[in-house]
Amino acid sequence: MTKSILIKAPRIYNGAADTATESAYVVVEGQHIVDVGAQQTLAENAAEQFSRCIELPDGTTLLPGLINMHTHLSFSASADLFDLQREESDATKMIRIVENMHAALSVGITTVRDCGTWPHLALPARDAVESGLLAGPRLITSGAVTTTGGHCWFCATEADSETEVRKAVRQHAKSGVDFIKLFATGGASTPGSNSLLSQYSTEELCAATEEARRAGKRTAAHAHATDGVRNAITARVTSIEHCSFLAEDGIGWEPDMVDEIVNAGIYVCPTVFRGANKFLDDPAIVPPQHVDLHRNRLQQRFALTNRLWRHGVQIVSGNDAGVAHCHITDFPGDLIATVEGAGLTPVAVLHSVGTTAAQALGRDDIGVIEAGRMADLLVVSGDPTTDIHAIAEPQMVFTRGEAIYG
Repeated sequence: MTKSILIKAPRIYNGAADTATESAYVVVEGQHIVDVGAQQTLAENAAEQFSRCIELPDGTTLLPGLINMHTHLSFSASADLFDLQREESDATKMIRIVENMHAALSVGITTVRDCGTWPHLALPARDAVESGLLAGPRLITSGAVTTTGGHCWFCATEADSETEVRKAVRQHAKSGVDFIKLFATGGASTPGSNSLLSQYSTEELCAATEEARRAGKRTAAHAHATDGVRNAITARVTSIEHCSFLAEDGIGWEPDMVDEIVNAGIYVCPTVFRGANKFLDDPAIVPPQHVDLHRNRLQQRFALTNRLWRHGVQIVSGNDAGVAHCHITDFPGDLIATVEGAGLTPVAVLHSVGTTAAQALGRDDIGVIEAGRMADLLVVSGDPTTDIHAIAEPQMVFTRGEAIYG
């Protein structure tokens, strides 16, 4: 018999609105939400009709579980992640994936989009969660494609022409991944890779997205250099990761290209994360001569994110968990930084980890609290729609209708 749960909340933020609703309730049956309403409409003996009644403490808010749109679950988050990725066994990587999935749930992340883990590791983890064998967030898996020796070659299929790119995408689609990750430019985590240069031509990226669309797969393009961002726009990827418009003097701004991003309906994940900036007072991690560089890079990222948002770009949030000094449990703090540093409103940030993120994934079953959606829920102290710091105070976490924490 399917268990039914009545959750009575002092406040519910449904993930799509601009404000929270006071004194509301949610009914969960099995894995799904079946009813949402005002507590005043409940019968006096309503609790007796359910297998369980949860009355949340005063001052708390019930909201959708967080969606982290850019993670690397098999990465170590250490300064030597490149060496570890090459040297560690698959068994060790799998242990790290499972540990990171558990850590994600502990801070209220109920869906993670992994942007670079070998499918033979990510797919079993995804399927174990889907089958109920493993407690964890929903895992949206990628098949990654890069150039030979290109950025993240240690977790991606290397392909160097339109023909090879098409074949790589087809192979990943055949394996059952959820989306295709394309490394349009170099990146900082791979020695020999250059963030200022494109890795693929427009024709090669267009070939990749054409094959992905044929297979019914969405695409995400890692793009720092301005040329790489331009190529990703032309290829009509689903989302651009980082979108740095990077040049020698740092992160830039290209208003005409941003207009095209808006008009094309492309999502942007600007990957706001503090990373090593959490350790600016620790010379063992950030040498004194590099403090200003780290601080300036973060401020440039804040400024870009603000301009993208104000320009009307559909922003989704992901903190690049797994890269050096960036842990998946940092995500709530990075969301706070997106408000305090980048200047987005709390509600805009909540949309970026809720309804907008779900839309970017093509999922109509998560990201919003309403009847018919999956019961992936988070309870926090305070009201995150007015004070984003509440997002870092998880009290309960539900995934698929099961209370995992709290």
